[in-house]
Amino acid sequence: MGPTPAEQELVRRARDGDNEAFRALVEENHGRIYRLAMRVLHCDRDTAEDVCQEVFMRAFRGLARFDGQVKFSTWVHTIAMNTSITEYRKRRALKRNKPTYSLDAPVGGSAEDDGRTMDPASRERDPSERVDHQEFAAAVRRAVHELPDEFRDAVILRDLQGLSYEEIEAILGVAPGTVRSRIHRGRSMLQRKLQGFV
Repeated sequence: MGPTPAEQELVRRARDGDNEAFRALVEENHGRIYRLAMRVLHCDRDTAEDVCQEVFMRAFRGLARFDGQVKFSTWVHTIAMNTSITEYRKRRALKRNKPTYSLDAPVGGSAEDDGRTMDPASRERDPSERVDHQEFAAAVRRAVHELPDEFRDAVILRDLQGLSYEEIEAILGVAPGTVRSRIHRGRSMLQRKLQGFV
């Protein structure tokens, strides 16, 4: 199910600089993001609030690039998952005394570079192949966003973030069999959604 007209209107107003509209979006989604941070980080309330603040700051900065094809709650949930995983890895690395890198830090790491990204090297494709690849990538993104939260989180953590099953168990706080089941079911749902591309 896509965004409601009321949500689309709030997003449009927030994009146009209406702070009250953005505040309404934050209030609507704060509890969910707070619970996600608590679940992923197993942290205290202050840390979860800090993560929420970071998530909504990133959402505010990225609002101009949000296309509105998925619900705002789904989009901000993805930002929250990335932010929480980055924090989780940072904490784990500190325990092991190793450096860590943000999942979505800009190239160069400075705030001025916020819009820059690093593209991995890839082989050249002819234009029609490039269009097919872009369409498929967009379809995959949409399909992942449409998964129920529990399956989406498991698939993102395993297939997009490359975390081990043990790491996913720790982050989601569920048993090993549940992690494997969610990943399997999430992948099956994705396959059905993407049948037209196979």
